Order: sequence, then structure tokens, then C-alpha cells
Amino acid sequence: MKLHDRINRVINTEAFEKTLLEKGKYLFEFQCDWPNYATFEELPEEYRIAILAGEAELSGSGTLTLA
Repeated sequence: MKLHDRINRVINTEAFEKTLLEKGKYLFEFQCDWPNYATFEELPEEYRIAILAGEAELSGSGTLTLA
């Protein structure tokens, strides 16, 4: 899955935004910054954790696993 698609899936989840805030980042900062990275692995850690949290919310599992 492309990074853009992965972000589009989670950007509106509560877990994604909450995790960003917990990591000291605002959604608008993320939206301006993430296009500077080509892959998930290149993203800053706080962005990766927030994406994983959003994916966990969507899956209904509520668990967060770091890739």
C-alpha cells in the first residue's frame, strides 16, 4: 500500500490525531510535513506510531504494534 493511501485511511481517526498530540505534533504540522517522505519507514517515529494507532482503531483491535 502506498504511503498516501495509508495516510488517507487513518487521518480522520481519533486514535491518529490523539497520538499525534501526545507526541507533541498537530495535525496541520503532519499534513505539511509528511509529503517530504517517500516511505512509511522514512517518516519520523511519532508519525509512524500515530499511523499505526489509526490502523489499530480501524481494525477494531485497539492494539498498537510498532513495525
